[in-house]
Amino acid sequence: MGKEPGGAAIEEQGLGWKNKCGKGHSEDTVTSGLEGAWTQAPNRWTTLYLQNLLNFEWQQTRSPAGAIQWIPTDESLHTSVPDAHVKGKFNSPVMTTADLALKYDPEYRKIAERFLANPEEYRLAFAKAWYKLTHRDMGPKARYLGDNVPSEALIWQDPVPAVDHTLVNANDIANLKRDILRTGLTIPQLIRTA
Repeated sequence: MGKEPGGAAIEEQGLGWKNKCGKGHSEDTVTSGLEGAWTQAPNRWTTLYLQNLLNFEWQQTRSPAGAIQWIPTDESLHTSVPDAHVKGKFNSPVMTTADLALKYDPEYRKIAERFLANPEEYRLAFAKAWYKLTHRDMGPKARYLGDNVPSEALIWQDPVPAVDHTLVNANDIANLKRDILRTGLTIPQLIRTA
């Protein structure tokens, strides 16, 4: 037993604290409310997501946390996805309502069907989207380090012009601080301005 700062006793369990979800991790974890994997091979790159989405019929259900999600109507698929935490346990693949929009919206469906028919195009589109997602805030390509930087410049990389002027130095910074403090502004005013 440990004690919280206010003196209330709490029971430690592993790296977490006593909670209403068993041990609070692994199979006892309840996350955002959407629980489950989209495919029968969640740890491999495949086209199973698109195959499942387009080829199965889906019925609405609730996750353990109460969120709306979808499982196949074919009950034989309810034990086709390996559990992330319990060896030998299998679950149903799940989809979100947003996933199903890719199936039922005619324009999105065309794209999903094209990607299913062209796995390399799908892989490349996903790789580019993932790269953008994980690198979007890094600025221009000139700031990237390492050997895995793509050769092409991408429009979202926000190219900035090269520096063509003198940068401020330590003396400039000290003078600016002095000038600001001489204005007579209060600390709260300076903070609000910042």
